Amino acid sequence: MSKRYRNLAGLITLALALMACQLLPQVAKPITASANAGTASSTEKVNQIGKGNPTETQSQKENNPTSVAGVMPPQSQAAGIQPKAMRTTLTHLSNLIGYRVLDVNGNKLGIASDFIVNTCETYIIYIMMEPDASLNIPAGNRVLIPFEVVTINSGVLNAQNKTIQLYLSKEAFSGAPTLSVGQQLTPTDWEGATIDFWKKWARIAVLRTSCNAGSGPTYKVAYATQLLGVKLYDGLNKLLGTVQEAILEPESGQIGFYLIKPVKGNGLVMISLGRTNIPKEALDPGATLKLVLLADPSVFWGAPRITSIDQADNFSEQGKMRGYWK
Repeated sequence: MSKRYRNLAGLITLALALMACQLLPQVAKPITASANAGTASSTEKVNQIGKGNPTETQSQKENNPTSVAGVMPPQSQAAGIQPKAMRTTLTHLSNLIGYRVLDVNGNKLGIASDFIVNTCETYIIYIMMEPDASLNIPAGNRVLIPFEVVTINSGVLNAQNKTIQLYLSKEAFSGAPTLSVGQQLTPTDWEGATIDFWKKWARIAVLRTSCNAGSGPTYKVAYATQLLGVKLYDGLNKLLGTVQEAILEPESGQIGFYLIKPVKGNGLVMISLGRTNIPKEALDPGATLKLVLLADPSVFWGAPRITSIDQADNFSEQGKMRGYWK
């Protein structure tokens, strides 16, 4: 080969080497990006899961080891019910007391020892949870959890396992708001801090302790354990009966009826919560809680009666009683 061609070959080789050096970073970029995709942040992981109930698959749970403040659980329209065939068990308010509260990974958070009910808006608004020791919350305190964490944040009520599973991890409960056991609910100066805390972790919409009245907001809130067994009076302070149970729609937490054992006669009377009131003086510190009927007593005494609590689970019976109390 002539010297001229050897020089040309050398120039070509040098040019190819330079081109290769320029292309190397571009070739490496997609490889680096691909490697980074396998180490997504915890925020991205939370966003990738939740296309079903928290209890659906173990793999989903493993992908969500921590909650991230500001990253909301999957949106839902109502609480999940499992199994569907046992839904009626969840309609009795007393049955939910004592349910274990679990995080998204199935870890125990505590026990639902009570609920706070807004009696004029007729909804459960907060779960009162006796905390598990692993949460390191001082003894004598109960964690306040808005019921909307269950209903519109993909929570699950499981009647078979007797659990309330939240789409939050245990880490979300660090510094969670608490009330001391037996604490008076009014004034409700504890609520603002509670809402502010949970808004970082879940959707907290409209359920509050206040009721809208013509004279301004009023606060007719009580513990579920107070309402189960409370006395019902007429407007002249004559005893009508005693609450035996409350019937709710578990998907939303709305309580439709009290079941009253009347002081005379047999059976039970189903009365709409909207037809009762807690007098202001009954909410004063040290006062005994009571309900007052917002109707003529003859309407109560003339109401159809049922023979058992289970009979109140019937949709047809509930519809008939709604019509009666209207």
